[in-house]
Amino acid sequence: MNQEEKLIYLNKLVTNNRNVSYSGPVSLFKYRPFDEHTYDMLENEYMFLCPAEREDDKTECMTTVDIGRLIEVETNNLKRECVDQIFEFIKPHMSADNYEMCRSEIYSIMNADGTVRPRFMLDMSHKMQEMVPKGFDIAPLVNWIVNIPKKLDEPEISSQLKPLIEIAYQARKVIGLCSLAESSDNDDLWNEYAAKHTGYCVEYDITDYELNKDILPVIYDDNRKTNIIIQLVGSFIGQMIIGMSNSQIYADATQFIRLFLTKNTEWSYQNEWRLIGRANDKPKAPKIKCIYLGKNIDESNKQQMIKFASSKGITIVME
Repeated sequence: MNQEEKLIYLNKLVTNNRNVSYSGPVSLFKYRPFDEHTYDMLENEYMFLCPAEREDDKTECMTTVDIGRLIEVETNNLKRECVDQIFEFIKPHMSADNYEMCRSEIYSIMNADGTVRPRFMLDMSHKMQEMVPKGFDIAPLVNWIVNIPKKLDEPEISSQLKPLIEIAYQARKVIGLCSLAESSDNDDLWNEYAAKHTGYCVEYDITDYELNKDILPVIYDDNRKTNIIIQLVGSFIGQMIIGMSNSQIYADATQFIRLFLTKNTEWSYQNEWRLIGRANDKPKAPKIKCIYLGKNIDESNKQQMIKFASSKGITIVME
């Protein structure tokens, strides 16, 4: 899958998980060194969910909480970042000329401090409505956004948001990740995670795995967004757009989940997918199809793994 296909797949899972079939790679691969956990994991058929704070990317699952970047709390005026977010959601549904015209008009009525009064945005929504395709109702969307502070206090919304905010705020400690790759011949991964080709690589069959919809693609982006409030609001807006258009209009509802699925582009060579759950959990592993042994493997490790694989009917392949 390319980046765009991954986002489409994630959106389907976020908005309609029960009715979406797993459509990721048929096989995924786990690179490992030989250590004290090797045969415990293989014999007992589990995967270990490593706490995010122990991952190689030290910014993994890093989050902040800052409603002040969206709203000027004293006046409830919308800040430029909030206005820009509104336009980013509307942009795909307007012509380039209409988009620039609407944005210019809003910027022209901004206060000196770069904020906009909510009523100006509501007034503007009527003009924007004339510029988008039939079936895309802008007014409820803008109304929801300009009332973000009130919405966050509503029992129905608050009950959904508070647990998510708590999880996200503590993400580096409470969220566990098991990283998997798309191939068994990635030289960088052999060096980094299989002790310079002295370890092994397990090929898992993901097709009928009971947790396969919990294995999600990593998105690579240097412009990482960490503000929980902004990401939650973005996800709610995306789901609103999809719902209001009866799924006829594509919108991105994955901002929140991407707090835990985004890595800087320097890691893109990993082509990572990850199983996400609670830190230190040991969920059941998928069925093993094959075990690849590193080209620099120690002879004793080689013979022990061959013996284990033979007892389980698992194919062994030398790198």
